[in-house]
Amino acid sequence: MQASPCPVRDSGEAADASGISRRHLLVAGAAAAALPLFGSPAHASAPVPRDIRFIALWQGSPVGEHHVTFRMEADRVTVSTRIDITVKVLFFTVFRLKHVAREVWRGGRLESVESTTDYDGALMEVSGSATEQGFRIVGSEGPYLADGHLMTSNSLWDIRIVHETRLIDVQHGGEIGLFSRPLGDTQLGMQQEAAGQASQYHLITPHYAGRVFYDGDQRWVRALIEYKGETVEYVPEP
Repeated sequence: MQASPCPVRDSGEAADASGISRRHLLVAGAAAAALPLFGSPAHASAPVPRDIRFIALWQGSPVGEHHVTFRMEADRVTVSTRIDITVKVLFFTVFRLKHVAREVWRGGRLESVESTTDYDGALMEVSGSATEQGFRIVGSEGPYLADGHLMTSNSLWDIRIVHETRLIDVQHGGEIGLFSRPLGDTQLGMQQEAAGQASQYHLITPHYAGRVFYDGDQRWVRALIEYKGETVEYVPEP
């Protein structure tokens, strides 16, 4: 018997949208350089998007990576995310995040998800699948029946996320709130695929916040995400 939905956790701290609040944060997101695929069932037969491989930089030095791969089989798209970031100061670890997730999408909706997360030694596992009533996800706080049409917290690769107000949380389980506002266009500079004009958005959730950048083809090309008061920059691998 499925548990009835618990109250939706909400972003709460969206009061100061002009900067990134300094609090305990997790990055979420899966990265891919592609037009949004899952806006309608018609997109299910679109070409497989290019994989994106981000390098994570802290104070200009590499501290990890964020990779996402896409695989299409018939009318299903499997999105695999891998995040491995560790920031150290002298001999001390400021934070460590390892996250592996596998999402299966079909006809514009999330069909299943499995993920494991290690955040500073705290281990979390999440699994979920679509039902007739919605999307049933099981995380650290138990089962939760979410809206079956929601995107996930790993969906930063799809620019549609900036118009969402709720997400399926694939690191902790349940739902989280999302606050977003546009920050206008900016010039990224002449480096690799991130060169040229990009639209930037400020996003806040209970677990991550920062700025994300999308190019003229609506591809996710850069990000600035805060972890425990430290900002990590995502740039494309050479």
